[in-house]
Amino acid sequence: MIRTVAQYLDSLNDGREMWCMGEKVKDVRTHPTLSGIIRTAALDYVLPHHPEYRHLFVTRNAAGEDVNFLLTAPRTAEDLLRRRECFITAMRTGGGVLLHCMGADALAAFTVTANVMDKELGTEYGARVENYRQLLMRQDLGITGAITDVKGDRSLRPSQQKQHPDYYLRVVDRQKDGIVVRGAKVHISASPCANELLCSPCRTHGEADKDYALAFAVPCNAPGVKMLAVEPVSRTYGDEGRFDYPKTSATQPTECLIVFDDVFVPWERVFMCGEWQYSRTLAYAFASYHRLFGTCKMVGKLEAMTGAAALAAEYNGVEHADHIRKKLAWMAMITHMVFELGKAACLDPVTEFGHDVAMPNRMSINAAKFTFASNFHQMCQHMQDIAGGLCTTVPTYRDWQNPDIQPYIDKYLGAKAGVSTEDRLRVMRLIKDMTGNYWQIDTIHGEGSMAAQQMFLYGSADWDKLKAAARRAAHIDGWQQHPLYGQLLSSDMVDMPAVDASYGSVPETAK
Repeated sequence: MIRTVAQYLDSLNDGREMWCMGEKVKDVRTHPTLSGIIRTAALDYVLPHHPEYRHLFVTRNAAGEDVNFLLTAPRTAEDLLRRRECFITAMRTGGGVLLHCMGADALAAFTVTANVMDKELGTEYGARVENYRQLLMRQDLGITGAITDVKGDRSLRPSQQKQHPDYYLRVVDRQKDGIVVRGAKVHISASPCANELLCSPCRTHGEADKDYALAFAVPCNAPGVKMLAVEPVSRTYGDEGRFDYPKTSATQPTECLIVFDDVFVPWERVFMCGEWQYSRTLAYAFASYHRLFGTCKMVGKLEAMTGAAALAAEYNGVEHADHIRKKLAWMAMITHMVFELGKAACLDPVTEFGHDVAMPNRMSINAAKFTFASNFHQMCQHMQDIAGGLCTTVPTYRDWQNPDIQPYIDKYLGAKAGVSTEDRLRVMRLIKDMTGNYWQIDTIHGEGSMAAQQMFLYGSADWDKLKAAARRAAHIDGWQQHPLYGQLLSSDMVDMPAVDASYGSVPETAK
């Protein structure tokens, strides 16, 4: 089924334990700040019903019923491309697919890892994952991935922690009908607006850490689950919020610290329990899928940033200045690179894990994520440089709405003829919002830090091929055995007359 917005909103009134700014939340749908992210998340249930987007977001299951495409397992490059198009389309609308990004990525990673474990260990995790997937499709549930552990002392492995053993989520009891888990997950996006939490390890575990090699799913209102929402970016709502914080007001506060205080999980919802050897596969698979979403999210961000810089230049009357055009050209290049690298990751998928399950190409997708993360601060600098100091000291919505002072703002903060002062103020507020602390940290660390991308890039590089290329170029033996470079044609294969050795020789008379 495909739920309506009303059905989705009704499902959130489920008695979950949610806290925000030190107060227990009675209803996430009516909370002053939480309701903003609920409204944004509800786009997930608008787009599938819209005639322009239904072909992207809705597919049919084996029984011929309509289901959300993002809940299906990607099998081909075409599936990955469609998944990418769903993400980009929704993010361009204003931040949709919040309920089907991390969760869908975790679900796909569960499928990959379950298939590998079933094949190599004879487990039945694959059937559990597919049964759970069918449940999600039937009820069209909103899902998020609870991945990042709080970690404690990061120099120590999970089982070596000194303060207590619960810095990483772990199983504390195995019962006949399920397990009991304890610990916490942090920075979990979309958790206030989700129905289900899909929990997974955030790192590779060793045998001593097998109790932490754990993957499962629980409802957000499960007994013992406590969600602590992050501090709001602003305290403004409605028209005021859209004016002062046009981007972040729609997504605050989306992250939570989630505490699992001895939460019971039935076996049918457990997808890894102690198989520490496969925690690496699960972490790698999730990272690859989620970085695909990250690049899609950044397409919308980078387009808005580059466009805002261009509008600021136009409104300020400097759009033809050479140094401004160079900055804008660079911003447009970075935006295009991220778009194309994400596309390339889908066109050349990885299939060595999970049999017929396709994963984004690890080199391309990590290169895309690293490209925008490593250049993001430069993007912000260019925006601020082009906009000028007004993007810091721009008046607020309340200033603009006050009839006693608006005439002065309108007169003195105007710029190029033909551009309204209000439009200029709105662009400046957008640039101030997009270069603020929340957006910068989220962009750098969301979907994994730059160090994580560098680790993936190093581990995914085909060093044998690269070294064979260098050996061939330097005429060092060893390249001949490489399947690519060893088969390439060479100028040595051309049948040429013998070289005249007299050229360059020392004349007899000079000796």
